[in-house]
Order: sequence, then structure tokens, then C-alpha cells
Amino acid sequence: MLVALFIAGCATTEDYALYLDAQKSLSRDLAMIEASRVLALVEMTKSSDPTVKATGLMLLQQLQQGSKSITIEPPKKGILGF
Repeated sequence: MLVALFIAGCATTEDYALYLDAQKSLSRDLAMIEASRVLALVEMTKSSDPTVKATGLMLLQQLQQGSKSITIEPPKKGILGF
């Protein structure tokens, strides 16, 4: 009975499947957003307006300085690690 109480709070394989699907979806969405943003900035650098061109170059340089990643916390495990 005590073992059943410990195992009842453990993450199931369904939890991990949902976790992996969420990570994949999030990663794919972030990649698409980043690609769209870079393409928009590249188009700005092709502008004939020097102000727009300079702003596009400045923003592209800021992209190189770093980005933060978003992660989803994995499902919690029970006391026994299951």
C-alpha cells in the first residue's frame, strides 16, 4: 500500500510525451519567428532610406549579441525517481 502511494504521484509516459511535443512545438515556433524577424531586418537593410537601412543593420547586430531560450520544465518525478 505504501509503494502504491509513492508510485501514484510519479510522472507517466503520457506526461513525457506531452512534454516532448510541447518542446518540439515551442522550438519550431521560435525558429519560425526568428527566421521571419531576420528576413524583415534583411529587407530593411536593402532600403534606399539611410535611416531605415541603419536601423536594420543595428537590429541585426543586436541579434548577434545574444538571445534567451525558453524551456518547459519536465514532469516531476516521485520520491523513488520513477
